Amino acid sequence: MTIRNSNNGREMISGAARWGRRYAALAVAGAVALGGVAAATHTTGAASIAADGQAHKTAQATATPGMGGTMPGMVMGTPTPLPSGSGMTMGATKATTATPKMTTATPKIMTMYEGAMEMQMYPLSGKAPTWDELSRVYHMLDKARLATAKYRDVRVAERDGYITAPVLFVVGQGYHYINPLLVGQPFDPTTPPVLVYNKINGKMTLSGLMYLMPDASTYQQLASIFPSSMAGWHRHINNCVTGGRIIDGLKIVPIHDRATCVAHGGAFLKSTGWMVHAWIWQANGSGLFDMDM
Repeated sequence: MTIRNSNNGREMISGAARWGRRYAALAVAGAVALGGVAAATHTTGAASIAADGQAHKTAQATATPGMGGTMPGMVMGTPTPLPSGSGMTMGATKATTATPKMTTATPKIMTMYEGAMEMQMYPLSGKAPTWDELSRVYHMLDKARLATAKYRDVRVAERDGYITAPVLFVVGQGYHYINPLLVGQPFDPTTPPVLVYNKINGKMTLSGLMYLMPDASTYQQLASIFPSSMAGWHRHINNCVTGGRIIDGLKIVPIHDRATCVAHGGAFLKSTGWMVHAWIWQANGSGLFDMDM
């Protein structure tokens, strides 16, 4: 179940008390699939993202006139001297800008506990997103909406291979439907591995998507998909899924080492791999990439 914290979003997933074998097998399969056990194929995915972004930039350059010279509505007069130490000097006819120092430093991963769950997440950069980042993300998610519009009917999603189980329901988020055939595939905004639904007036309603990346993905690779100015990826680590002899009912329990988990008849998941939500179908008060609705 999802519990919100004033500083950052946190999640705690729990299941109902008792499941039949069919639901238990499905839930464990879903948890393992969320673990990103399929082969990492980020390189291909990153190449497709770069190509897509370049095509978008080309389209922008073609469709946006007047950006190469003086912008309409702006009058350029005598330059105003800049403060000392600004890194830029202005003359009457030219400007010389000091080359900014670029950094690709990886921020410290935040580790936290919430109920039975141990999780890690990358913090947001704290920087305002650039126009290029905003336009690139909009371009990707606009295509995602077009591709997933058919899944507003949950029956179509089930027909296309998306499955769920009670343990994949997360309070504050919804019912997660995972397509095992899409887990581990190169990133493609139009084929999300997970769809998230909520019941509204008794009807399953598509709320958002969830994208998965392999556990070995670097901060730079994740930020190349959705920029760190907008999205913070997270993963669940050292989780024990059990439903057998000691603890009644399939659920995630507060055990964080393999030996104890196995002794309790559980399946130990070292990591779920990196994940991020994109709430593009149901408005929420948290944010586009927030963990919760």
